[in-house]
Order: sequence, then structure tokens, then C-alpha cells
Amino acid sequence: WWGNLWVVPLWEETERRMQAWWEGEAVREGVHVEDDNADADANANDADADHTAPIVIATGFVATSSEGVPTTLKRSGSDYSATIFAKVTHASRVTMWKNTDGVYTADPRRVPEAFSISSLKYDEAMELAYFGAQVLHPLAMVPCIDSNIPVYVRNIFNPAFEGTVIQGRCASLSEVNKDGKVVNWRSKRGVIPIKGITSVDRVSLLTLEGASVIGGAEVAERFMGSMADAGINVLMVTQASSESSITVVVPEDQGKKALGALRSTFELELSRSNVNAISLTDTPMSIVAIVGEGMVGAMT
Repeated sequence: WWGNLWVVPLWEETERRMQAWWEGEAVREGVHVEDDNADADANANDADADHTAPIVIATGFVATSSEGVPTTLKRSGSDYSATIFAKVTHASRVTMWKNTDGVYTADPRRVPEAFSISSLKYDEAMELAYFGAQVLHPLAMVPCIDSNIPVYVRNIFNPAFEGTVIQGRCASLSEVNKDGKVVNWRSKRGVIPIKGITSVDRVSLLTLEGASVIGGAEVAERFMGSMADAGINVLMVTQASSESSITVVVPEDQGKKALGALRSTFELELSRSNVNAISLTDTPMSIVAIVGEGMVGAMT
């Protein structure tokens, strides 16, 4: 699965380094010709101006830290590289060439009736990617949001097909509530709000039960702190405030490590029965996510 996703670009440093490369090494290697008399030659013919728009081939996935240590953008980080370059170069669009006809309504290996989605909002694409739609990197949309750069997902083996275009933000809950409109999507004239269904397999539920003596806020802080300290990838969180109980979803292969970390954190409370129990499911489980902007405020 995606693992640790949170690789945050240092935008100012990235732009500074790219500008330095463009003005230095790129000129020396003949990627483009530096024009010191751009103003004087503003009326030059189009043929003479061709060299100002070169095709630059860059390696994706790899990066360096602020200290110059080589690192990566994690799994499928080449998507992320593409949108990072789009942001720093002020690109008009990004096209990601895949081996499928865009983003599908479901995994076609499991749902033969699944079909390509013509358009998505950035938020919808990120949700689908986070919960298992592996055609995209979950963070790949983020660099394009501020400038509203469209991201096209197309099939390298079927270039005539338009694929999926991703652009724009979903309406916030406050905006939907302010508008006050409710869509009855079951009616013949309604709009089906679901864009896609996706899943994450092999997950476990880790639950802390009955910590009302401690208090909900403190329990939540210590619970999540123990997960962070142990390097556990928490996928989902739910809390029952009445009993100060918390359940999180973690990857199956991190379940036992998460259980040990939580028991260590609440060892004293367990011995005093201030916490009723800490448990980990041993039944194979999956997350199923239904994604779509229109579900906010829609009648079910």
C-alpha cells in the first residue's frame, strides 16, 4: 500500500535550485540558449524563438532533503514529481500516461462493469487514491490545486481515448449547508453523487475500550502519540466519547507493533483498570470507501 505519504516539498528551495539549473547547467549543456538581449530581440521571428521552449526530460521519484541527502517521493512518486514540476514551471496542464483509460469507477479486476470517469475534482481524486485507487499517487494533486492546473490521466496504449481530467475543488460542507440544496439522487431526475468505489485490503482494527476515568481528550492525545512514536500508519480513526473508547484502522502487518505500543503507553492504566481493554482484531478486514462530491447534502 502507500505507506508513509507525507513528503512535503520545500517550494522556495526547489524553485531556487531549478532556476539556478536553468540559468547555469541547462545553458552549458545546450538545453536552451541564454538570450541576453531579449528586449531588443522582442520582434524576432518565430523560428528564432523556438529555442526558448525546449523539451526537458527529468527523472521522477528521486529527490534530496534540505540537507542534501538523497531520498525518494515514496511509492508512485513519479506522479508527484510531474505535478511538482508543473507547479514550479507554471505549466498549463499535466498529462499522466498510464496503462488504463483514466481513473475507473472501481477496480476493473474486481468489478468487470467498471468504467472510466470523465472528470473528477482534486479532492475526489485524492480520496480515491488514498483508499486504494493505485492509478494515482494520493498527494499528486496537491501541487496543482493553487493554480488550478488540470491533470489528465490517459492510456499510453489507447491515446485516442480522452481519459480522465482532474481539476477544481469540491464544495465544502459549510458551502453546501449555506446553499441549502438537497439532491434526491434516487429520483429519475436526480444526480447520482458517487464517482467511485475503492478499497484497502489487509487492515486491522485496534481498539482501546472504557477509558472514561482518564478523559477523552487525554486518551486521544496519548493514543495517537503512541502510534506516531511507533511509526504506525493510521488509516482511519473513530471515537466513542461516552466511554472514551477509540478505534483506529492500521495496516495488518503493523497490527502487532501498534498493539504493543498502545499497551506500553497505557500500562499503568491497564494495571489499575482505568482502561478496560486494548484489543486487535484477528479477522481479515478491508476498508471500502465510496467517494463523490455530491454525497454531501444528498438524500439516501
